[in-house]
Amino acid sequence: MTDQDKAAFEFVRELAQELAKKDFDLPPFPDTALRVKEAVSDPDISVSKLSGIVMSEPNLVARLLMMANSVAMRRGPIQVTDTRTAISRVGLDMVRNLAVSFAAREAFHAEPGSPLMHRLEQTRHHSIEVSAIAYVLARRLRRSVRPDEAMLAGLLHAVGKFYIFTRVEAFPELFGDDKKLEELTDQWGAGVGRAIVESWGFDEAISKAVDEYDVLERDPSKPSDLTDFVLMGNLIAKRDFQIDPKSLDDLADVPSLARMRLDLETLKKVLSDSSEDIESLVHTMKG
Repeated sequence: MTDQDKAAFEFVRELAQELAKKDFDLPPFPDTALRVKEAVSDPDISVSKLSGIVMSEPNLVARLLMMANSVAMRRGPIQVTDTRTAISRVGLDMVRNLAVSFAAREAFHAEPGSPLMHRLEQTRHHSIEVSAIAYVLARRLRRSVRPDEAMLAGLLHAVGKFYIFTRVEAFPELFGDDKKLEELTDQWGAGVGRAIVESWGFDEAISKAVDEYDVLERDPSKPSDLTDFVLMGNLIAKRDFQIDPKSLDDLADVPSLARMRLDLETLKKVLSDSSEDIESLVHTMKG
């Protein structure tokens, strides 16, 4: 058994124990993001009070103003310059999503110079793309899935991979083995992700989407759910669809497409018509 095989075995053993016990060494949800999440869940929360919470974190304020003035959200020529108006424009759930995006960046990060930094940034960018695509699909199709919820699930879908990448730092023998790392994240990412979002207090629909976003075998006769939007967002984000629409052709028979009552050509049109919105959302959430 090579040193890499031994390291992989030990890593999986520890990960399996953590998953079985649901005892993860998780970084705490950043305080401001947690307060925003709890505030948005309060049916009596006022825009003024939520604005005060947001203003305690300058980076979150900047992202909120960028979102309010983005192509996807802007209404007319007037530019928003204060948090109250920005919250009123984008809505409470979008403020929560921005806070979650900020929290994921703060909670899972590599030390400067770490060989895993590139992987974390790649995964983070992909998650943002998935969230933007899931959002525009839900908004344009107007099915039972709320756009803001689709965005949130997209942002969280790879949280298990983030955790694995940060834990792998204790096993440097695995750094240079891309295939081994990919096998680890493919095998364990979804289950770990579900456990994490459950521990953070997100609902079952979000947990299910995080757990099953890469399970392509779904009953095409059933109505679409949140998982379908994240699943399709993930598949689309892996392709250069804005440069080469034909890269989407192999998605024609994916059951989730039928569940969303879409055909391939309609999907391409929706994505083409929403390209500016997708780009602006990605730009905003990348920060």
